[in-house]
Amino acid sequence: MKKILTVAVVLLTLISFTTVGIAKEAAKKAEVVKGEIVSIDTAKNEVVIKDTKANTEKTVVVDPKEITTMKKGEHVKAILKEGTNTAEKIKVYPTKK
Repeated sequence: MKKILTVAVVLLTLISFTTVGIAKEAAKKAEVVKGEIVSIDTAKNEVVIKDTKANTEKTVVVDPKEITTMKKGEHVKAILKEGTNTAEKIKVYPTKK
């Protein structure tokens, strides 16, 4: 009986630590910014993206090669590196006419 109780306590402890680890991993999801480019600063490699749904603006650092192809008014989706405002990936969508 004592062995069963010890095993049960050990298992419950392991499960609780595993759950905490999974929760931390889930909290580390990359931030996604979607919206329209309202300004471009090629000197700093930054674009300001306005999220029309949330009515917010976010400044995102973009690769110098990619920023030269972007235009004000284009719609983009930027996936940011964890804990930064640097774009890991950015996709430009064609402007609707």
